[in-house]
Amino acid sequence: MKLRLAGALALSATLVTLGVTLSSGASGATSLKSVTFAYDFPGPDFELIPVVVAQKEGFFSAAGLNVKVVFPSNTSSTALMLATGSAQVGFVTTTDMGVAVEKKVPIVSIGNYSMSNNWAIFAKPGVKLTAANLKSELKGKSIFSYGDTWTEAMLPFVLKRAGLTTSQVNIKVEPNAIDTTWLLAGKVNFSTSTTNYEIPGFQGAKVKGQLSQLLGTAVGAPNIPIWDYATTKSYAASSGSNLKGFMSAIAKATAWAVANPTKAAALFDTTYPASGYTNAYNISGWQLTIPFLKNTAGKYFVETNAQWTTLSNALKSIGLISKVPAPSSYYTNKFLPAS
Repeated sequence: MKLRLAGALALSATLVTLGVTLSSGASGATSLKSVTFAYDFPGPDFELIPVVVAQKEGFFSAAGLNVKVVFPSNTSSTALMLATGSAQVGFVTTTDMGVAVEKKVPIVSIGNYSMSNNWAIFAKPGVKLTAANLKSELKGKSIFSYGDTWTEAMLPFVLKRAGLTTSQVNIKVEPNAIDTTWLLAGKVNFSTSTTNYEIPGFQGAKVKGQLSQLLGTAVGAPNIPIWDYATTKSYAASSGSNLKGFMSAIAKATAWAVANPTKAAALFDTTYPASGYTNAYNISGWQLTIPFLKNTAGKYFVETNAQWTTLSNALKSIGLISKVPAPSSYYTNKFLPAS
């Protein structure tokens, strides 16, 4: 996954606005309502593609919006940016949303970004990683983690399925390292990440062979969404039309980017030429993201009580939250476009 520091709410209000862009379209900016969108990472990457497409292909302007993108000073500040009014809509992990609600940060999810869980454990080419022999393959071995809340929530499920405890493996938390670098250099036996980030990183390393991987959902981790779009409860109450316009534009942009992945990646490249990622990485990452964007009914964005109940129970079981609230405290679907 992208680097995420442990703890969802680091109290830093310093904002980094690298690569700020505005939506384009025929309408004059003065006639559009301004919305600031805060990403979940200090710089842009391919998961921002739907927002970029909505800007560049005019979906935001057609919805009456002028959307500016800003970036947090660290990987844990997006919720704070929303709560302090620095942004009206943000991109967060569902685990960070769970912690935010626990801490009474007044934010609410308005739509899933991904609809299922593509977090996995990875090993170098040639290293066995199988569900049937997981206990013997993991016991006594080192596992890389960024210390992100998602890995903190998912890894215990995998260890439980394997019949192991955290004391029987060596979890190396390195929030500022690069997991593929450590894995390929032999500093760790296994890494944890999502497939849409890990696989393109491995491809870029030009290493022979195929990366070994085992999806967490195949060994006990719940199949629930990882990322979502969020806002504050006050903004939801006062500016519902803006949020409906935002999600409508994102729906059209997501569908466009799914149908045109190469063009979508090229739009990202031209919008953020200094992102540090190659076109090949962005195309691969986006294509690997696409299968996880719809639920089993073929729908984008729709949230459920079940996903939030499952997640909050997982967070409570590892001590990230102290109690399981009503699932309705996390989300609303009322700003989603009619299907």
